[in-house]
Amino acid sequence: MGGQECTAGGSLGAPRGTSSPALDRLAGALRAALGPGTVQAGQPLARYTALRIGGPADLLVVADSVDALRKAVLLAVEHKLAWRILGGGCNVLVSDAGVRGLVIVNRARAIAFSTMGADGGTGRGPGVQAESGASFSTVAQQCVARGLAGLEWATGIPGTVGGAVVGNAGAWGSDVAANLIEADIMEPEGTVVTWPVARFRYGYRSSALKQQASLQGDQALADGSSHQAVVLVARFALQEGDLEMLKARVADITTRRKASQPGGASCGSVFKNPPGDSAGRLIEAAGLKGRQSGGAEISAKHANFVLNRGQATAADVKALIDLAHDTVWTRFGVALELEIQLVGGW
Repeated sequence: MGGQECTAGGSLGAPRGTSSPALDRLAGALRAALGPGTVQAGQPLARYTALRIGGPADLLVVADSVDALRKAVLLAVEHKLAWRILGGGCNVLVSDAGVRGLVIVNRARAIAFSTMGADGGTGRGPGVQAESGASFSTVAQQCVARGLAGLEWATGIPGTVGGAVVGNAGAWGSDVAANLIEADIMEPEGTVVTWPVARFRYGYRSSALKQQASLQGDQALADGSSHQAVVLVARFALQEGDLEMLKARVADITTRRKASQPGGASCGSVFKNPPGDSAGRLIEAAGLKGRQSGGAEISAKHANFVLNRGQATAADVKALIDLAHDTVWTRFGVALELEIQLVGGW
């Protein structure tokens, strides 16, 4: 999804590292539409993920504008090939086998400030509009720098605006659902419509778009056609605030985040917190802090983080995720639910 960490089409079927007439035709169409140097074949995805892990994409294109993002998606749909969008590469674990079809790296990052009303109209109060590939943390920081309150909780959150909108990102007592006014969405047939916040049906780390993607999955349609919507632009309501108080709030959040969360390469919180409890507490109580598999490690600082210590594979990380899930279930009868998404063939 636009800026979001994944949008899946159907399966491609061409073996990893091979070409096919369909792939070649799509590559040619992308070069014609976006420029001759825009398409790469067999590009490892590790450099595009926060974990620094991930096998190759059959085809990869970097979209530096909303227009390029739309064109890339529509061409993949036209050629009936699987497609997926990566934003900041956070909250995903890309398999060692890589991803079939087209991966679109969303770098549509424009940010604009204005006055807007609760319905997205102008004249009622300050607001910010951001393209889906913009860093959500950067958007929040720019709001604070202007003395505008509402998104300061998002400073330091990894990932893009699109990913935040799809996953209802949240921290420190707030979330996207509390701040979003509306978002421009490209629907499956290619039309662009504006969704008010109510249409997202937000829940804890959940939305209508995220549920839609989960239901379809990587292998949903044998012909490779896609029925996913794409976030293009989002608009958030803000309030006039005290600059020094906002800066102090950000400093406090930064200090608390550094004290509680590990540095280094990770995909963020692996599991959602179960009702009334903490996934990290349960994994720690199961005795798994510091447990290693190959180059991966369950963080000794926060057990709901799995770290790449330098040479980890996706299989190493997945082994620890499975270990945590199964041990917590056996010990406590709690079925932890993934917050991250598994991308590619597993």
